[in-house]
Amino acid sequence: MNRSDHGKTKTKIGRREFLFKTLASSGLVSRYLGSPASLLFAKSLLGQAPLDNASSLKTKELVTSNVDFFIRNHFTTPKISDEAWRLEIGGLVSKPLKLSYSDLLLMPSVRRPSTLECAGNASGGAGVGTAIWSGVPLGELLQQAGLKPGAATVVFHGADSGEGENVPPGTYFARSIPLSKAMEPATLLAYEMNGEPLPAEHGFPLRALVPGWYGMDSVKWLTRIEVLDQPFKGYFQDEKYVALGAHGERRPLAVIQVNSKFLRPSEDEEIRARTYRVEGVAWAVEIKIARVEVRVGGGAWQPANLSASPAALIWTPWSYEWRVPSSGQYLLEVRASDEQGRSQPESRDPDRKDPYELNTPHRVNVRVP
Repeated sequence: MNRSDHGKTKTKIGRREFLFKTLASSGLVSRYLGSPASLLFAKSLLGQAPLDNASSLKTKELVTSNVDFFIRNHFTTPKISDEAWRLEIGGLVSKPLKLSYSDLLLMPSVRRPSTLECAGNASGGAGVGTAIWSGVPLGELLQQAGLKPGAATVVFHGADSGEGENVPPGTYFARSIPLSKAMEPATLLAYEMNGEPLPAEHGFPLRALVPGWYGMDSVKWLTRIEVLDQPFKGYFQDEKYVALGAHGERRPLAVIQVNSKFLRPSEDEEIRARTYRVEGVAWAVEIKIARVEVRVGGGAWQPANLSASPAALIWTPWSYEWRVPSSGQYLLEVRASDEQGRSQPESRDPDRKDPYELNTPHRVNVRVP
């Protein structure tokens, strides 16, 4: 993808390409081709070039590999057979749907990059990543099911359940989003991540993808989607992922806050060069990043260079050429601002009594010998 293409929302993916890709990964290609075959061979029969991760989209420097993408699950990864699995769409709909994995693979699909962040990700933490997701727009399936008057809330029900974290027995992971968010073209039911079928720990066979909102709303291992006319009441909706004030005020979490982090240098890194290229990423996700600034040793904030045209739904790489001073210990800080003028706060709101939305500037200490 060229820099100017980051804002595009729809790109068609060949259905046969993905079907053969899925069959190859499950060891079933030889059954269809009559002999052992690699994914490359299968695609050559279709006259298609193999997909090299994200390289065909030219965003390799922006994409987190599947193996490096953060994992945050409340329960043990469920074991799901794609042959037996079904997705049900019901509630306030006139034509309830029951779809198999193959049904979804054969539907018109889209592919787009999107940044996800864990709601409890610490400043500069590893709980954020960008992948290229493929799937079916949720809004199209809801329209196919026929929304009834009064529909207001869409609930994602996952297959994962368990004990611990004060979870009531028998609780399955479930979250809801407003119907308006569910109908946005960027909201997907995703079955592919970086050109591969979803890894088990990332929600195989199907997960929600709710761009711009914290990762808990992109529910994994989907089994059921329920349309309601009222807010959803559930443990992971009302007890978890809620902003708490000093006097008991409660606010549900949703939109990812503006944030940034260093990719280099790392904490306690020793820097010997006289000029050092500091690098990182910044994200506001629902809207574009406007600027990134770096501060050294408590001095003035200095503008960093944005290495790509900022776009919504995906992080923006940045860099800063640091002229390294004399030997000593130095504190480097980074902060970002978005197009609406929101900036990362210097410090955490002391009235917050929850572990979420941690977006103070990322700070690293380095040594110059």
